[in-house]
Amino acid sequence: MKKLMIVLTALLLVTAFVMPADAMRGGGKGHGYGFCNGNDLSGVQGLNLTAEQKTKISDLRTAHMKDVKPLQDKMHSKAGDLRLLWLEKSPDEAKIRATEKEIRALRDQMQDKGSDYRWPSTRSSPRSSRSC
Repeated sequence: MKKLMIVLTALLLVTAFVMPADAMRGGGKGHGYGFCNGNDLSGVQGLNLTAEQKTKISDLRTAHMKDVKPLQDKMHSKAGDLRLLWLEKSPDEAKIRATEKEIRALRDQMQDKGSDYRWPSTRSSPRSSRSC
């Protein structure tokens, strides 16, 4: 009986240490954007893209990310401002609502840019001739 308790305790300790390490590693598929977010087509099977097409996709993605980066930075900054406004001893409702409105406007701009990135017909002329 004593041996069984030692074995069970050791097994419990090993499990307690292994599970958090596995969770931090991010094992398994889990939740995420996948290939449907428009950023990466490497997960799509059967496309048989040429090297030139892969390069074009990569260039389009890089250009989009550069285009969206200032909006992301500004949105994160505004989110920090909003957090500070809420932490004040007497929060100013008008300032909070104005900051929330700015954040929504930035989010809308990012959404529009994401849609433009996905729809080739809305792009400017050099990028609109996508062959993939």
